[in-house]
Amino acid sequence: MRASRYCAEFHVEGVVMRAIVSLVLAAAATASSAAPVDPRTEVQEALGRVVAARGFVAHVNGHVFGPGLPATAGDIDVLFPDRIHARTETIDFVSTPAGAWINLFGVWTEVDREQIPVTAFAPGAMRKAIASIDGVRPEGSVMTTACEQRIYRFRASGQLPGAQANGDVRIWICDKDGRPARLEATDAESGTKINVAFDWSRQPVVEAPR
Repeated sequence: MRASRYCAEFHVEGVVMRAIVSLVLAAAATASSAAPVDPRTEVQEALGRVVAARGFVAHVNGHVFGPGLPATAGDIDVLFPDRIHARTETIDFVSTPAGAWINLFGVWTEVDREQIPVTAFAPGAMRKAIASIDGVRPEGSVMTTACEQRIYRFRASGQLPGAQANGDVRIWICDKDGRPARLEATDAESGTKINVAFDWSRQPVVEAPR
């Protein structure tokens, strides 16, 4: 009888101990998952996802093709590293390894690639620019119909996915998938800006005109 009671008590204590261990592990896992991500890491990973996607579609406005050219607005499809179709207020062009074309009043005309404002988004150059990111600081968040977006400001130099950076940059990162929803780069010398609103609802398409 005494042995039976001892076994019962040992069994109960074992069950209680396992329950306590399970609760401790669950609490530790919850605390780990809730731990805040380093802002610089989050920004770099968000832009790294654009590089990993091998291209993007975006609506752009501002000094899209550099501070020395007029401001414009439009849409751009990019397939890394060197396939681009830009449809803006000032120019409609396609650039591929096979050649470059400009749409003049509805007629596609083949031109030298040097006449095109931008012909490549090299993954190596983009990774280098992402590595240069520094001084990241959060600026709150905003709720949109697509997702909640966390906003960060930082400094970078080089060809980021979507914009040439030379100074101050802001990024809006979608909480749902960690991808950038928007990018704003300000040129340190001229103060001109470019805004890039990424469209992840469709794949980029770049084809030579027929």
